[in-house]
Amino acid sequence: PTHRRVLLRLPAILITFSIEMVVAFVISRYEETLVKYPLLISFQPVVSAVSGNVGLQSSSIVIRNLALGLNSERKMRQAMRPEIKAGFLMASIMGVVVGLTAFIWYSPWLAAAHTWRGSASFAFTVCLGVFFSMVAAAISGSAAPLLTKRCGFDPSAMGGPMETAFQDAVGGTLLVALSGAILGALGDQGKQCPGGDANGCIQLCRLSPFNGTAAIFDSQCINSCLRAVAARLC
Repeated sequence: PTHRRVLLRLPAILITFSIEMVVAFVISRYEETLVKYPLLISFQPVVSAVSGNVGLQSSSIVIRNLALGLNSERKMRQAMRPEIKAGFLMASIMGVVVGLTAFIWYSPWLAAAHTWRGSASFAFTVCLGVFFSMVAAAISGSAAPLLTKRCGFDPSAMGGPMETAFQDAVGGTLLVALSGAILGALGDQGKQCPGGDANGCIQLCRLSPFNGTAAIFDSQCINSCLRAVAARLC
């Protein structure tokens, strides 16, 4: 009956909702980082998708093995080990691929306002986010069906939503947390260009008008503007 199916599936959905609200709260705490690095928002669904696929693959394989009697919920380590190894290798490969993509996308080749140091920091952040999210997804994807069956629930109904919730919690929060820590220390948007651009920065250095065609400028301020231009911040 329909109501029985709803009663079996709804608890997992409600748990997923609760966990996702925690993720939403954590992401909201890093609003300043997302404003400084809006490209991070573009990589959020990438991290979520690739790690979600790893978790789904691991979960599906373990559920199939449980149904065929190839794995037992009583031997979790033995059942999880192959999936974790595969997930670790895929995470290493995809971390490099997505990291290189992030490096090129953020580089001065495509955005003149960015620096090579900022590109490397951004790529390293995204690479770590992808790697840890995929490894966590492999662990949660293989563990969720085993744990749910061990607790007496249907792994096909409970395993998938639980894996998705845990993977989103790790993937969503880890990327913004890493971004706040790494980009806050090494990124190229820690300081904004005074005045908005090079001309605006120079105008801020004006001390007082000298006459109709000349003005007095602060030499230290001018040097700061030149350093900002050299660092590609202006």
